[in-house]
Amino acid sequence: MRTSRVALWLVVCASVGAAAARAGDAAKPAPGGELTASWIWLDQEETTPYNQTILAKKGFTIERPLRGRVRITADSSYRLSINGRWVNDGPCRAWAEHYQYDDFDVTPYLRPGENEVAVVARYYGVGDFHRVPKRAGLLVQIDVEEGDERTTTVASDASWMVAPAEAWIRNTPKVSIQMEPAELYDATLEAAPPYGPAKVVATATGGPWKDLRPRDVALLTRQPVALRAFLGANVVRAEGWNFCLPAARLVHPGLIEANNNTSCACGLATLIVNDEPCEVRVENDNIEVAIDGATAKDGVFKLAAGRHLLLGFVRNIFGHDKEKAVRFLDPKGFRLVNPMGDDQTNPFCFLAFPEFAVVGDDLVWPALETRPEAAKAEQGYDAAKAELLKSVRSVDVFRAKLGERVKQMTVAEMFVRDPYWRFLGRKVVGPADALVSDPSALMHESPSATTVRPSPDGDVELLYDLGEQNVGYYDFELVADAGVAVDVFEVEYIAPDGRIQFPLGNRNGMRYVAKNGVNTFTSLKRRSGRYVFITLRRQKTPVAIRNFRLIESTYPVEQVGSFACSDPRLDRIWAISTRTLKLCMEDTFTDCPLYEQTHWVGDARNESLLAYQVFGATDLARRCIRITADSIERYPFAGCQTPSSWDVLIPAWSFLWGISIWDYYWYTGDVEALRAFQPAALKNLERAEKYIDRHALFSGPFWNFFDWSGIDQNRKTVVHNSLFFIGAIDAALKSAEVLGDHSRDDWLKATRARLATGVNALWNPAKGAYPDSVRDDGEPSPSTSQHTSFLAVLFDVVDPANRAAAAKNVLAPPEGMVRVGSPFAALYHYGAMEALGREDAIVAEIYKNYLPMLDAGATTVWESFASGTTGGGGFPTRSHCHAWSSAPNLYLPRIILGVRPVAAGSAAFEINPRPSGLSWAKGTVVTARGPVVVSWTLDDKGALAIQAAGPKGVALTVGRNPETAGKAVTFNGRPAP
Repeated sequence: MRTSRVALWLVVCASVGAAAARAGDAAKPAPGGELTASWIWLDQEETTPYNQTILAKKGFTIERPLRGRVRITADSSYRLSINGRWVNDGPCRAWAEHYQYDDFDVTPYLRPGENEVAVVARYYGVGDFHRVPKRAGLLVQIDVEEGDERTTTVASDASWMVAPAEAWIRNTPKVSIQMEPAELYDATLEAAPPYGPAKVVATATGGPWKDLRPRDVALLTRQPVALRAFLGANVVRAEGWNFCLPAARLVHPGLIEANNNTSCACGLATLIVNDEPCEVRVENDNIEVAIDGATAKDGVFKLAAGRHLLLGFVRNIFGHDKEKAVRFLDPKGFRLVNPMGDDQTNPFCFLAFPEFAVVGDDLVWPALETRPEAAKAEQGYDAAKAELLKSVRSVDVFRAKLGERVKQMTVAEMFVRDPYWRFLGRKVVGPADALVSDPSALMHESPSATTVRPSPDGDVELLYDLGEQNVGYYDFELVADAGVAVDVFEVEYIAPDGRIQFPLGNRNGMRYVAKNGVNTFTSLKRRSGRYVFITLRRQKTPVAIRNFRLIESTYPVEQVGSFACSDPRLDRIWAISTRTLKLCMEDTFTDCPLYEQTHWVGDARNESLLAYQVFGATDLARRCIRITADSIERYPFAGCQTPSSWDVLIPAWSFLWGISIWDYYWYTGDVEALRAFQPAALKNLERAEKYIDRHALFSGPFWNFFDWSGIDQNRKTVVHNSLFFIGAIDAALKSAEVLGDHSRDDWLKATRARLATGVNALWNPAKGAYPDSVRDDGEPSPSTSQHTSFLAVLFDVVDPANRAAAAKNVLAPPEGMVRVGSPFAALYHYGAMEALGREDAIVAEIYKNYLPMLDAGATTVWESFASGTTGGGGFPTRSHCHAWSSAPNLYLPRIILGVRPVAAGSAAFEINPRPSGLSWAKGTVVTARGPVVVSWTLDDKGALAIQAAGPKGVALTVGRNPETAGKAVTFNGRPAP
């Protein structure tokens, strides 16, 4: 699975070449006609296996390859190699109803004579936030143009050879609710794969993957990045027996979903057998445990000699934690046996409660409206659980009361292998630096290796710093005995006092089990973090590790935008905002590279708007719009994360999607794209109109989220939804004007007026503010927030008589008013400040909100501000790399450099800088027509000298603002008006 450094460089070059081709390079297209390949997989009955990885290969002969092209896709993922060289991973995310294949040139990988194409294909068999898996399948077609004008086609069919890839362990837990099953590779199982003929599961267009079309966005890059610094070594211990139960899959086998409202009602039981009195320490992840009918708050049970029944039941049957666990810490003096008989190979038995099995989506948000079926199941299960935990105190009672519920399974069927708990529960025994030779060797590509000797006191853990947050694949070499486990886990933040911020809810790493001798490995999953923990477990003899690196994988963009000024703190804020954007650019814009890697539609609106200034990246923005338009076929209106197996709606995100269509047109001037997307934008609004209530407000039992703050937003009628609705209507009206299609204008204007009336009717003169929401009894919420005021200002909804009070809420909110809690909402807060002509306040807010990130040594911007609500555990934020927070990328060039578009399609700009206490600034803003470059200096007398240049045909004019009014200003050497 390893690739040479030369091969990686060729891949990067190929990616650059592909980008040039998209930009208009006239290179000859690679060959390729009709897609004749078939979907293939193993010959097996099961169509939706959990976490199954296969190997597929095909040999072929070509005499004189001139040009080659591959079209390849899979459900759920693939890694393509040709002649032993890693070519690409994919496919891009897509709805099954509009599936995509990757289509690119593979000429550099072909050779005259014998060739072999090989694929590692993986079917997840479980829902996540990136796709909706349908069935296991792989489709490949390579077309090669030869020197005699023949085209040789190698297409996946029954002649291909396939084998189960047993080294990738199947029974692992999900990385997180948002992601696929965790990666655990056991190299001791790399024996010759039992290849056999592939089974054709569908023709190219005959399976569940419809509307098959080529990828509409560039392939990701691969750039090797070395570890930057060695931070030390420790001996660590985490002794115990971990039994991790994939509850959702056991309760609903074969179900593909990622919903909160799908139940996990089940239990487990085992017998603790101890010949002498002993102490049993039990930890649990969402399982209530009793031993002989007794519970222990601290999980410590003191047991007399004998046989003791441990009974456990899932604590909360609804939720996003699909796996539950029971863990015995430092187990000594006892063993576990199955309550139904000592002859069972699994010491646990599974307890089924099919009467409480509920399958539901989250379109109706559970916290808002109780579903009778779910409520009945939860209440019934909770009552049964409480009674059983108290009354079942012996094996005899267990067999009598629960014997009919018992399902006997093997350990592999009932439990998943989860190494992450050992990292999370690690205890540092002492330093291990004396056991590590040449730790810096691991940071360089050289023949040298880092040697780690075993410790009798525990496992040896090495800690390295990448120097900054990054995202990519792990790649390493080692020499070890068979069975040595290498755990690699990353975190984003370590506090100054040494506390580690573990990414709770995300198993951010993997395990590699070594075979005897030389091992090389490149992980299948992209992961993110800054600090890398490498822990050697089950080690008996020294292990040599060489050249551990991260192969950075991001969207192939050129950073043309730039910003610099006389305050280096602002430079740094701009730089970390830019890096965050890059790390959150995949085949869509995503929220964060660690926790979710999810295309959240509202996040993507922010990110595309911010990325335009630095990267352009219009193809990525266009794809986000398109893939969300597809979701309207599935949901009442546009989805909030697309594609996804989590069926949930955030109305604000749906409306922001409509606004993003206008953003895209305003930046690019692409009328045809606007024409293509306008019908979906109108349909989204038509569907949303059905939820306008008798008070002329948008109202629905959805996840009515906007900000991580104290907004009273857990209601059906939340005022910010109506305001975003108005913003989306305004976008549609502007689009209609450009397209010259006014057929829906009357309806749009009437709906806007209706919503504006409803919103303004809620204004509370005594408080000088709108309420956050309207309660189910029709009474306005007593809570007020900045958010309703700044959105009403931003979308020009507030009654003129109340504008001054709303402006005060935006700029200086009164005591008790809910403030902005996240940089996501801050973007709209800044927009309202700009609408009020208070750009000075935006700069002040950027200093206030982002300097704490710099003070904490951040290399990327955070999900929440330092005073936000999502950090927990005394840490400043949950996610330390969240691109919805990169607002400085928009506002520093817009205010400090003063570059503001005044015509669609980047046709004209006003250059109107606000010095903001600076003495100079310079930078480049990316536009759809080319870069606009600006620099200015301010002399001791306050005279401002501006230099600006733009692409040919782009008009640049100079403007004035309160900071430059009445002062000497020159523009490209001439006095400004």
